[in-house]
Amino acid sequence: MNIGFDIDGVLTDFETFIATYGSKFLQTTIKNINVGNIETRDISGMFACSVEEEDRFWEEYLEYYSREYPSRLGMADVMDKLRQKHKIYIITNRSDSKIPQATMQQWVAEWLEKEQFHYDEQIFNNGSKLQACLDNKIDIMIEDTPMHISELSQYMPCMCINAHYNSECEGKNIYRCYSAYDLYEKIRELAKNM
Repeated sequence: MNIGFDIDGVLTDFETFIATYGSKFLQTTIKNINVGNIETRDISGMFACSVEEEDRFWEEYLEYYSREYPSRLGMADVMDKLRQKHKIYIITNRSDSKIPQATMQQWVAEWLEKEQFHYDEQIFNNGSKLQACLDNKIDIMIEDTPMHISELSQYMPCMCINAHYNSECEGKNIYRCYSAYDLYEKIRELAKNM
């Protein structure tokens, strides 16, 4: 099988990063900051701050997040186990107009190596991931973003890495996973029937 892995929210715990570093950053600009809406993936939604403040946050933390923030516990091990029998594709929408795309691609490649992720192919995408998944014959996609889960699950099984912001994702072809090892077991079970 061909298995696709997203990066942000799958290989990393994006929700914890935003809640932790968003709080830290915004304490310097907004008094009495607190996490107000954990049901969203963005700084402005989570903290009810301005888009300008969110832009300043990413100016300060994008490189740290992209190059230094640790991977989700157990995910590299699970990817290695899956790769013994399957092809692994990294499919990410990670791009940023604040830095050149080539720089982000270099950061991602270096981070994947540092975190000891072994894979067969890396695909940088923008917007919908459906065409990238279809072009690469992805059998199972591992994702956290509700928009992508909703679209992709119409065509293939989607492993939804649990987060507050995707708690409403459910339905046919959607399998909620609570840890890397839970993900591994669910893929093993699903593979028996594919």
